[in-house]
Amino acid sequence: MVLSVLSFLTGIIILQQLVVLPDSVWLLFSIILLPFCYIFPAFRLLFWSLAGFVLAWGQAWLLYQHNLPASMEGKNIKITGEILSVPEILPKRSKFLFKVHTAESEQGEWTRPGKISLSWYHSKQELKPGQVWQFTVRLKRPNGFMNPAGFDYEAWLFQQGINAVGYIRKASDNQLLTTNWNFQRIRQHIRKKLTDSLWHAEHKGIMFALGLGMRDSIDQQQWDILQRTGTSHLIAISGLHIGLVAGFCFFIARFVWLRIPRLALLYPAPKLAAIFAMTGAVFYAFLAGFAIPTQRALIMVSFVMLAILTDRTGKPARIMGLSLFFVLLLDTTSVLSPGFWLSFSAVAVLLFGMTGRLKSQRGWRSWGKAQWIVTIGLLPLTLYVFQKTSLISPVANMLAIPWVSFVIVPLLLLGTISLMLFEPLGDLLLSLCHSLLKPMHYMLSWLSDLPFSLWVQHSPPLWVIICAALAATLLLSPAGLPVKRIGLVLILPVFLVIPTAVPDSGLRFTVLDVGQGLASVIETRNHVIVFDSGPRFSDRFDTGDSVVIPYLRQQGVSKVDLLVISHGDNDHSGGAFSLNGQIDVMRIVSGEPEKLFPLEAGQCKQGMEWEWDGVKFSFLHPVEDKRFKKNDRSCVLKVISANGSILLTGDIHKKSERHLVKTAPSEIQADILVAPHHGSKTSSHTDFIDKVKPGYVIFPVGYRNRFKHPRPEVVKRYDLLGAEIYDSSSHGAIQFLLDGKSGISRPLTYRQANSHHWHRKNE
Repeated sequence: MVLSVLSFLTGIIILQQLVVLPDSVWLLFSIILLPFCYIFPAFRLLFWSLAGFVLAWGQAWLLYQHNLPASMEGKNIKITGEILSVPEILPKRSKFLFKVHTAESEQGEWTRPGKISLSWYHSKQELKPGQVWQFTVRLKRPNGFMNPAGFDYEAWLFQQGINAVGYIRKASDNQLLTTNWNFQRIRQHIRKKLTDSLWHAEHKGIMFALGLGMRDSIDQQQWDILQRTGTSHLIAISGLHIGLVAGFCFFIARFVWLRIPRLALLYPAPKLAAIFAMTGAVFYAFLAGFAIPTQRALIMVSFVMLAILTDRTGKPARIMGLSLFFVLLLDTTSVLSPGFWLSFSAVAVLLFGMTGRLKSQRGWRSWGKAQWIVTIGLLPLTLYVFQKTSLISPVANMLAIPWVSFVIVPLLLLGTISLMLFEPLGDLLLSLCHSLLKPMHYMLSWLSDLPFSLWVQHSPPLWVIICAALAATLLLSPAGLPVKRIGLVLILPVFLVIPTAVPDSGLRFTVLDVGQGLASVIETRNHVIVFDSGPRFSDRFDTGDSVVIPYLRQQGVSKVDLLVISHGDNDHSGGAFSLNGQIDVMRIVSGEPEKLFPLEAGQCKQGMEWEWDGVKFSFLHPVEDKRFKKNDRSCVLKVISANGSILLTGDIHKKSERHLVKTAPSEIQADILVAPHHGSKTSSHTDFIDKVKPGYVIFPVGYRNRFKHPRPEVVKRYDLLGAEIYDSSSHGAIQFLLDGKSGISRPLTYRQANSHHWHRKNE
């Protein structure tokens, strides 16, 4: 049975690796094969693989039928529909999911509209789930950054079933039409009551997360502490908390039922307790909005309780297999979520490491062993996904899990229910719950500050992960297994295999995809320069943290020798603070260092030169001249290796370009050019292009950006010169290897090299 489920999973994984969905002919061929494979036992596993493949194809195909037509992107569209989610209230906007009923524009009608994510800027409307609105909106297809080791936002949108994203335009006919019933209204009401009760509470964000599955109120400092201690899973309503609530309901119901003999004779206490346990689990999942992780946990709990109700207490591995099968049957896109792999892997590791032993520990010794088993068992996966793991997570979880699960969560749920029925009692219980959160926060904060709390390294290649998984299996196997110690050898590649080094006298140059902005990395044999860090979008999200740092960690970089922020605009400097806070940055220079306060930054100046590992670097601009202001003060960096050169220009305009043509006509010649100011019409003057004579031109731009960069007339100038043209919107991260022996490699474009069927394709 377990092998059949794993084969089913394999078929789904194969489908999700494809660049495009197969033609319907292949689907028909697979469906025809299914009964023949099922009839013959030798092909039974192939049957399950084909079934998984076909099911994943069907679910993806159905979602794509609701895609936004390309002709309607960026156009005014009049839509009607219903708010599906509790609106997320951000400093400048409200954000929510919206089910479109009708959609029309001058370009035509969206005949099969789907679910979209909408933002409403500076709105004073009280938005509620179930409200039916008419809006004028502008939408675009799902789009995200495409970078090595970066978060795949397009995959997340696909998994959530979101067909487009956009914002609401100011229009006189934006209006509320009617209001339907929606269970999310109850969650919004509960959140409002909790907000009123906890308005002064320092840790209210964690309480919202534990009670309602809403994590948007957790501040960045609290997130950092949870991540460094490996306890961030505690504030997600998933398997742990759903299982514990079900367990509480089970044992309380059984205890009460057995106290009344007549009731116990009327109906078996374990079966009644199982019904109460499932009811409690469903209620808690409802509070969490039936989020996908909660659905997985609810399915697992349901199978355990159904086994009790049907008098079929099967083996744990069988129950886990059935749970996995029904999770995949419900949603084949689950395999795209790290949480899916982490949750099922954790259960599998615990089953393998804690069962079938001749001698078992009890009490705290057993609890401590479980934490170490999970840490060791999930180490390969966490390093592969996150490039880091908490070294103190066994200790932190051994203390925090019982406190949260047996004290905080029950008290929080009891307080929430009481708040609805008798407010003074609810306020008292919630205040007590918050007070009990404080000592846990202090403990986790102290652990996170330990210098060895977090292990950070590059993301190992897949073959190393396979070796590490085998090593973990051997290390967790029963004592006395002859090959157990081989696990110590197999785990070594995780720490010893390092990313491919840059050749002597060569360099690796990567322009990262940060949307409308610039972030790039120059790597020589022993040194690293980051030129610009991309934009900062909010207090909780910037590309320094979400794009640049993951890339550096994947490459095994723990120190940046020089951070160059070409000038002070947010689209170039926004990620600098996160970068400086998480990576050792030895020196910072900028064309506008005063705008980087409180970072200590020096001034980049014409004439600054140095050499690292056989590669020469020099700043060609700015000069000390008051005529050059703002964008025209951008640092211009020239990089010369044995077989190629690069020119990075920031956001200089034609004034600076003419100055460079006049004062450094030979120095600005380069094989690779990062186009000035993203290809705006105020830059890339003809004389400048003629002097640079680039073989490759890169435009760092955002998809359908409001500035319409790069401008067609600018692109045409480079095209007439015969240069190869790339842009981060179409190609994602763009990487060159300048090798002293083989010259300039063909650029690796990440969107094309790592494309899957859910990714936006260039037209």
